[in-house]
Amino acid sequence: MNPTERRAPDVHTLLSQTLNNPEGESTFRQLAEAIPQLVWTAGPDGQHDFFNQRWFDYTGTSPGPTYGDGWRLPFHPDDLPEAQKRWQHSLRTGDPYEVEYRCRRYDGVYRWFLGRANPVRDADGRIVKWFGTCTDIDEQRRAADSLQFLTEAGVLLASSLDYETTLAALTRLAVPRLADWCSLDILGEDGVVRLLAVAHVDPAKVKLAHELRRRYPPDPKDRNGLHEVIRTGRSVVLPDIPDELLVAATKDAEHLRIARELGLRSAVTVPLTARGRTFGALALVTAESVRRFTPADVAFAEQLANRAALAVDNARLYGNSVRAEERFRSLITATSQAVWVRRPEGHVEEDSPSWRAFTGQPLEDYQGYGWLAVVHPEDQERVRRGWEAARALKQPYDVEMRVRRAADGNWATVQSRAVPLLDAKGQVREWIGTTTDITAQRQAEEASRQLESEQRARELEALRAQVSEVLSREDTPERLMQACTEVVVRNLTVLPLAQLWTWNREARALVLEGTSGVTVPTAFQPYRFALGEGLVGQVGQERKPLVINDVLRHPGLRSRDWCQMQGLVSFLGTPLLVRGQLVGVLAVFGLRPLDDETLATLATVADNLAQGLERRRAELSLQEHARELARSNEELQQFAYVASHDLQEPLRMVASYTQLLARRYQGRLDADADEFIRYAVDGVNRMQRLIQDLLAYSRVGTRGHEFKPLASGQALDKALANLKTLVDESGATLIQGKLPQVMVDETQLVQLFQNLVGNALKFRGSSPPRVLVEAERQGNEWRFTVEDNGIGIEPQYYERIFVIFQRLHGKEEYPGTGIGLAICKKIVERHGGRIGLDSQPGQGTTFWFTLPAIPTPT
Repeated sequence: MNPTERRAPDVHTLLSQTLNNPEGESTFRQLAEAIPQLVWTAGPDGQHDFFNQRWFDYTGTSPGPTYGDGWRLPFHPDDLPEAQKRWQHSLRTGDPYEVEYRCRRYDGVYRWFLGRANPVRDADGRIVKWFGTCTDIDEQRRAADSLQFLTEAGVLLASSLDYETTLAALTRLAVPRLADWCSLDILGEDGVVRLLAVAHVDPAKVKLAHELRRRYPPDPKDRNGLHEVIRTGRSVVLPDIPDELLVAATKDAEHLRIARELGLRSAVTVPLTARGRTFGALALVTAESVRRFTPADVAFAEQLANRAALAVDNARLYGNSVRAEERFRSLITATSQAVWVRRPEGHVEEDSPSWRAFTGQPLEDYQGYGWLAVVHPEDQERVRRGWEAARALKQPYDVEMRVRRAADGNWATVQSRAVPLLDAKGQVREWIGTTTDITAQRQAEEASRQLESEQRARELEALRAQVSEVLSREDTPERLMQACTEVVVRNLTVLPLAQLWTWNREARALVLEGTSGVTVPTAFQPYRFALGEGLVGQVGQERKPLVINDVLRHPGLRSRDWCQMQGLVSFLGTPLLVRGQLVGVLAVFGLRPLDDETLATLATVADNLAQGLERRRAELSLQEHARELARSNEELQQFAYVASHDLQEPLRMVASYTQLLARRYQGRLDADADEFIRYAVDGVNRMQRLIQDLLAYSRVGTRGHEFKPLASGQALDKALANLKTLVDESGATLIQGKLPQVMVDETQLVQLFQNLVGNALKFRGSSPPRVLVEAERQGNEWRFTVEDNGIGIEPQYYERIFVIFQRLHGKEEYPGTGIGLAICKKIVERHGGRIGLDSQPGQGTTFWFTLPAIPTPT
């Protein structure tokens, strides 16, 4: 996979997201039964409460014993402790769970699985469930193991010319990695097949195998025996060994008893063939592991046998002659399968049975450049030029190409090598070449790369998810930044040091806020950088990523010796930008050059960090602003209440004495004095009304009563009773529609109706006032309206009239303090509603307000 390609969400992520949806339980169950993985869920305590049907089909278990802790039953005993340890760690920390283990199939065969689990959290972040999947990775794991085994076998076979000792070590290397039993037989020069080596994990059984061979030697006529394999050069495979086969192959009751006791399940015998001659056989048998050999296992065993055969044949050729010795050493260098010899000009020196066996070409077809006919057309020109260049320069020839294999007609990937043998004058005497089938090796390497790529993708996905989880916490920005650096270092082991720097606008510098990984000595660890200073300052100034894959040679590095001691070779600095503005810099150091996939992931992480940190800062600023606003409003309300209350007493004294002065000296002073006294009395009365209204306004939020169910018509009746005098004087007509029951503060609802109806009576036109009060249900609230036929209001004043002390008319035209509608607005908002009006000058006004409806029981 190309590292730069974006990966689609895997099945595990899809199911996890589905389970996070409160309404997704049903969908999750359907998906869990449809996908090829084994799926399970567990409670917060780790007790398993669900397995999909594929789990029971695979393990052969039933639901009852499996729930709770029964999940451990199919686990391989060697893998269970680590799986339990990681599961307990995840339950304790809430971290995602991931482990590789072997799980027993219903027929007793163990296969490798990748187990993964994620916690499902509620809105408060508490774990309410665990969701997990088990993915079969047996093929990938075996491919990687095969590659490793071939490497170890190659080293072993090349380690000694004593082929008997080497082959005995090879059988021990194969157990138990390839089979439970491994034996190797060699055909001697006298035509007798001799058991060279046998291996089993139990030494007692090894002795038993030798004793069985002595007492019951293989039957040369057995069509499934090793004599048939050596005679024909073809492999024999027994995927299953039924009891009737044992009965037919054993010679007496004791022989059958021992064979049954061994519990043989599956077997494969492959020939040891080199240069067209078969001189032995390698046998692999399973018993305790209950494995069944597959075609892939047979191909791998044949590859191993070919290498062993070549090692044996090369060792035998060692002592023939000096020329044979030179050829042998060349073959060891080339690691051969098919061997060929050519004259200095490139013509065939002698027939090559191994090349004929591999390609199917007779000698007359592959002479000259005829051998190119079995090379893939796309590789022919490149291979030909390489061979001509090697001959011209007298240098070793080494090329990888695709060759048509005679056995199955498929294209095999081969490694072709040749070395020139020179005479005393430095001229080429002959060319010794080998062609080795490396198809299985390349397939194993590709599977290993695929597995590594998938593991890498899982690590990067876990990094993105954990960074998002950290940024969702309600914590200080400093703690969030420190936690994010820890997540980066924990998930990307190739990055041993991660730092987060934030841009301080006041100091005009980048300040270190989070660091995780290796400890940087304080001698050269600054805690702030100016723009343009150091690598971090350069990133902040240019506001674009800086990638250095050879950091030790960069002139801007401050601590080269320390970085070299820590093995740091790469650096990435990524600016954290929000709407083009610098928020900070993410800086990481790596142990190897950073690939495109890692750079793309870190770019996403940096963007998430920038957005998350800025969002968290805005939230904290908004919370602080809200607290300041609430405190200010509380202080203002308290001030209004105290000021209004404390002004009452001196005003009452002024009013009393002013009114006394008016009564005592009315008519005894001149006309100006009477007018002045009247002004004073009027001013004191208006001040008293203003203070009383202000006091009422401040008490709306601080002296309100508990909300209770109330028929709103009763509140309107009380308000009209308070307005009776004004109603009678104005000759008003009041119409009351059907009014609902609401959850309110009764006193305030009465005051609300009284202010709105009073306004309708006060601002009346030339005709007698007419007021209509009614209500209408709209969704989850009631919309009340107070409609009149008064003087109306121009639209530009709709918002202004609800502001305290705002008046549209002089006090000579219409008396009042300008607080009544502000009180109405405050009452409605306290009850969770809204207030407004619709009006046109000269056409009356309709005030409306909303109150929440009482929920209807279901």
